[in-house]
Amino acid sequence: MKTISPRKVEVKIERPNGEVETIIHPKIDYMTDGIFAQMNKAMKDAGRGVCLSYRNVEAVVEMEESDYQGRCERCSASLDTRKAYSQKEWSYFGGKRVQVTACYCNSCKQVLTSVGAGEVTPMEERATEKPSYEPAYKGEADA
Repeated sequence: MKTISPRKVEVKIERPNGEVETIIHPKIDYMTDGIFAQMNKAMKDAGRGVCLSYRNVEAVVEMEESDYQGRCERCSASLDTRKAYSQKEWSYFGGKRVQVTACYCNSCKQVLTSVGAGEVTPMEERATEKPSYEPAYKGEADA
């Protein structure tokens, strides 16, 4: 991956003389509301103006062919992640459960889709049952 333009923050500032200017922050490349509040307080205390707003500008990158090369999660065969079968799965990362995209080659995809094929689950059995409106025993109809 080749970075064409790095991530940056644009801040709109109203100077004490009334002039409004937009600057690119020299040190911070991503701003939150908390950091913005601290920066606004520091600007007011220093008498350098008031921060009006900020905008995070994402990096512009160019993907290279090697960025799309991956491995099958099941058999570790090399594959192109743009064309491979992929599905969302849950994994643990840093002690937290996160959703990841797992890529599989065609032969592993066939194995994964055939596992459980033809099995009928209890939920499917209940879905095919048709309820009967006849009473379960004679006393129910008279009541």
